[in-house]
Amino acid sequence: MAWTAPKTFTAEILTVADMNTYVSANTLFLRECVGLGEADAVQISSGIATITHSYTELESESGTADNLESIGTNRAGLGEGTVVILVAKSGHTITVKNGTDLPIGGDVVLTGGNHLTLLRGPVYWHLLDSPMDVTFMANAFQYPNPGTDWTPELKGAGLAASKTAKKVWLPLNFLKVGDKIISYTLNGDAVETTALTLDCKLVKVNLADPITTTDVTGGGITQITADGNFSSEATLTAAETVAVDKQYVLEITGTTDTSDTITVMGAEVVVRRLS
Repeated sequence: MAWTAPKTFTAEILTVADMNTYVSANTLFLRECVGLGEADAVQISSGIATITHSYTELESESGTADNLESIGTNRAGLGEGTVVILVAKSGHTITVKNGTDLPIGGDVVLTGGNHLTLLRGPVYWHLLDSPMDVTFMANAFQYPNPGTDWTPELKGAGLAASKTAKKVWLPLNFLKVGDKIISYTLNGDAVETTALTLDCKLVKVNLADPITTTDVTGGGITQITADGNFSSEATLTAAETVAVDKQYVLEITGTTDTSDTITVMGAEVVVRRLS
């Protein structure tokens, strides 16, 4: 059953065919389906999107990136109780800002791969999407000098004895724009005979010239110095929202003395993701 575009009636006789086509069939469609049709394109102006449809595609005011700070409507039916689904125009990045008109608990970045569902309350718009915390496994290490520093192993990345401040990296290549990094746990084993240290921190790689990194607040584990298996967790001070032109890696630094070895198996990374 398909939706039929409503007819604007004039001074005419209402026929059975019209009733069946425009009233009965469309009523059945609404009862059995939710069909919002194609997204209505709306361009943001000074941080505001004025919408007319429940399904809305947002376009930046200029360029391909913009912030949405408030939603207005110019249709009486889009009042309290209205559900709105927001998407970004292909190639555009729209950051929906958490604020007075949109108290959604944190900024949400919209690209071509996700959406945001909002409900209009008596005063404000409220978030309907239920963010899901997903745990990803990371074990694809990047080695600067395999064989002389950290060494690829079947069980992870290994650091032999008598190494000083050697680094290896664990890229978080499963992230998408709009994800929020919550925490991670580094897993492995340390054989400590004399003295060893193992540190790990979450860093953000910025698109710059030259490329630089920034430590993420709260992204460092408690230094490991003891013998045995370890599962060391770091919970970020505030959730880190993944944005364009940023990459994230775990930077691991190990030091071993004679007869000491370290094996890092990988990390379990908790990410909060909207649908």
